[in-house]
Amino acid sequence: MDSNDAKATAARPPYKKREFESYRLWLSMPSVLRGQPRHVLEKMGLDDEAALSLLEIRSQAEFARRFGIEDPGTLSDWNRRIEAEGGLMPEIRTWAVRLTPNVVLALYREATRTGRAAEMKAWMDITEGQ
Repeated sequence: MDSNDAKATAARPPYKKREFESYRLWLSMPSVLRGQPRHVLEKMGLDDEAALSLLEIRSQAEFARRFGIEDPGTLSDWNRRIEAEGGLMPEIRTWAVRLTPNVVLALYREATRTGRAAEMKAWMDITEGQ
């Protein structure tokens, strides 16, 4: 796909807009969390029902089945659209910012133990855009 095709794709509203937004959020979540038992996710601080429901989905094929996306090319088109629109950082911030209290505590413990605080700055850069 050349840059003109990517621009045209990004300019048109996606087919199945709600499903596209769910896909975008699902894709932004760490793949190691997908398919994990609910109690593991909750222990990590995830309590948003929509996020928990999306994390039950392990693969793109399973996502397509669950959301009734019959054309296998649709997810490929959506991947190109996401890339053309600048990637996944806004969605990553959406779910990551909710975990900040847990991360800050863990980073605080580590910083007091080792004296290093670079990880704290990195987390704040990601979630707060600082």
